[in-house]
Amino acid sequence: MKIKTIPLCILVLIIFTGTTFAIYDDIGVGARPLGLGGAFVAIANDSNAANYNAAGLAYIEEIQIGATHAQRFNGLITYNTISGIIPISGIGSIGANIGILGEDSDLYSEQVVRLSYAKTIFKQLALGLNLKMLGISYDEENEFVTDNPYFTHTSSSAFSFDVGILTKPVNSLNIGVSIENLLPADISISDLESDTVPQNIRVGLAYNLETIAEMSTQGEAITNLLKGTLGTFELTTRNGEINTHIGVEIMLNKTIGIRGGYGMKNEGNTASTFNLGGSVRIPVGGTIPQIDYGFQLLTGDFNDNITQRFSINLLF
Repeated sequence: MKIKTIPLCILVLIIFTGTTFAIYDDIGVGARPLGLGGAFVAIANDSNAANYNAAGLAYIEEIQIGATHAQRFNGLITYNTISGIIPISGIGSIGANIGILGEDSDLYSEQVVRLSYAKTIFKQLALGLNLKMLGISYDEENEFVTDNPYFTHTSSSAFSFDVGILTKPVNSLNIGVSIENLLPADISISDLESDTVPQNIRVGLAYNLETIAEMSTQGEAITNLLKGTLGTFELTTRNGEINTHIGVEIMLNKTIGIRGGYGMKNEGNTASTFNLGGSVRIPVGGTIPQIDYGFQLLTGDFNDNITQRFSINLLF
């Protein structure tokens, strides 16, 4: 199979550096977190929870199933994932997640399988754990691979795990911490060098304006708007780089929500992201489907490139 339309410079970055979007870059999962600028470690209250902070599963009270379709770099990269969470009274919450990243020539793909568990230690504190299998693969029939001496293998896999903490010290305030890839996972496809998935650390807080709403002397409409407003802030570090994420979510009513976010990523040259998103909830029988959309505009080295995500989250 021939390589299609991926520019050679992007292809080289995918295979030999992993600094753009491959080799398990922190691209995030879910349209809702994308709309919040990626600041989700202190929220983690839907089917995307395990991807940001496994401890969030402990506070989920309903069975949830979610799926996401994402596109990056104007469709060159796609990412699809499906997740499920089951809370069990007195035991905790368990979850599972499968994600697959690919690019439009089918030359390269990444796979991740997560099994998650979380439990509240007491009302204000929860701990969570992800066990993960990580894998990458290349098209073994592609001439670029078969003729390249760099490729000792065309696929590789390894195991790792994440730990997360979510605490609610006071009313309306959440603080979250997550450490991903604690166990070094070497997924190299060449004997010439190792390729270890980087450790990723997230620290953040989220504040719901419900407490302010309760003290408000404004009209009912303003009070209800404040109750549905959530602000979140997060710092992430990966390979020594510190990235900043800020987001705001406003539930206008029980059906419609809107989001906005901003991210700043330092990689020698500063790159920023501007994010927008929204939700629609439509109760159907005994389920409440929530359809989310997220949009991200990248600047800096990837000026004018966009990311789009569509997600559905089912509550039972």
